[in-house]
Amino acid sequence: MDAGRLRPEQVSFGKLNNVREAIEICRTARTILGANGISLEYPVMRHATNLESVLTYEGTVEMHQLVLGKALTGLDAFR
Repeated sequence: MDAGRLRPEQVSFGKLNNVREAIEICRTARTILGANGISLEYPVMRHATNLESVLTYEGTVEMHQLVLGKALTGLDAFR
């Protein structure tokens, strides 16, 4: 990034994948903990809800998908 060689679609791919994987990890942790996974005894549900808000915040997922789609196809679907 500091060298100026990072493209916007690379950032979109990283952010989109990062959030999806983090949510999957939270869901797995919740399942492993069983009933305790949804209690306040462990922070799993707090992390899961924070990640869900990041995933859906102002259409973030859709915007990243549009950026990646344009990079892959060359077609600008959001103009």
